[in-house]
Amino acid sequence: MYAIEFETDVFNSTIQIPIEYKELEAKHIKVIIVEISNTQKKLPDGFLNPVAISSYKNVANRDELYDC
Repeated sequence: MYAIEFETDVFNSTIQIPIEYKELEAKHIKVIIVEISNTQKKLPDGFLNPVAISSYKNVANRDELYDC
């Protein structure tokens, strides 16, 4: 078994295999797909600017938690 890597576009649910890999024609192969687009999930609103709640009381500070 050997692995090859190439980039291609998917069109009408078809992946075009480059001509230099024509020996793969009519063979059973394993395909692993990794999307390389720049789309990222958006962070929820308020994630980077959390709301301060004045009635919230911390149980302990960070140093006290790690001392346990």
